Amino acid sequence: MNNKSNLKPLNAPYYMYGRHPVLAALQNPERRIEKIFCTHEFSKANQTLLKKRDIEIVEAAHLTKILGPGQNHQGVAAMVHSIFLTNIHEVDLSNSNCKLVILDQISDPQNIGSIIRNAAAFGITAIILPQDNSPQETATIAKIASGTLEQVKIVKVTNLKSTMELLKKEGFWIIGFDGEADEVLSTKLLKGKVVISLGAEDKGLRRLTKETCDHLVKIPMSKTVESLNVSSAASIAFYLSFVS
Repeated sequence: MNNKSNLKPLNAPYYMYGRHPVLAALQNPERRIEKIFCTHEFSKANQTLLKKRDIEIVEAAHLTKILGPGQNHQGVAAMVHSIFLTNIHEVDLSNSNCKLVILDQISDPQNIGSIIRNAAAFGITAIILPQDNSPQETATIAKIASGTLEQVKIVKVTNLKSTMELLKKEGFWIIGFDGEADEVLSTKLLKGKVVISLGAEDKGLRRLTKETCDHLVKIPMSKTVESLNVSSAASIAFYLSFVS
């Protein structure tokens, strides 16, 4: 699936909107914010965070005009730059219990936003995306992540296989999820430095990604259901890694 956001440079600014995403961005010192457009009510309720910011007080109708109809802006939008990273070495890999996630061929921004929120809830350090066939940071991802986009590092890499090999040298075990795998997911596989690799529901992990994994596992479930949504599968894996 081609996503229009892939046509933009990695650091291209975009309109982030909604109370939770924008307030979280305002509290993140690493987030570059060019300008904030908000209603008088939002400005009054968040005076401290908005101090020394370039803001413009507007009517709600103006926000609808710049964002388009149907966007639940909650009285605020901000022109921001992406905080996606481009180098895995910008992530601290030294923690003996570091948990990372690879999203291979997952291009739906709503799924990615949901996975980011789950990752923040269960202590995932970073999410790794391939440079190709994955979206850039967008308002949809930020909105679905509901403020947690500022809590989990997102890294886009040009060569996923090389990154996986590098992580192995850093002491990580790579666990790939495959509905056809013989091995069943267990907490013992998720102890210590682990990379959880997930593919899209329709395609799964690519061949080279699968071959580079140390283990291929499946989530045991009722025979009445063929598969789980990738964000649901991710939440199960993240929880088990959190309690392992």
